[in-house]
Amino acid sequence: MPEQAATFRRPALGWFVLLDGGVVALTLLAADQRAYDAVAERVPLPSRRALQVLAGATVVVHAAEALVAGRIARRRGLPAGRWMAQTFVVGFPSLLALRRISDTPTVS
Repeated sequence: MPEQAATFRRPALGWFVLLDGGVVALTLLAADQRAYDAVAERVPLPSRRALQVLAGATVVVHAAEALVAGRIARRRGLPAGRWMAQTFVVGFPSLLALRRISDTPTVS
């Protein structure tokens, strides 16, 4: 377990709740006309098309961040697949956690 802790770290749960909750809400509003209409009755929203573009851009940005995380992890001898998956899901907080591990001097 200590070995794993030195090679992989999850950001705080709050990041997952905040960011992934927002992504889920965005996806729901972009994909479901009824959900969009129900929320738009109470809250001013950008057009559904704008939300669809934003949702697509979110996927692209998270995919790019995941590729960067994989490259950094491989260079550091860390589990690239885990870092890529986590970074795709939560985004920049995962990259920050990876950077903290990468910047920590290794004690032998």
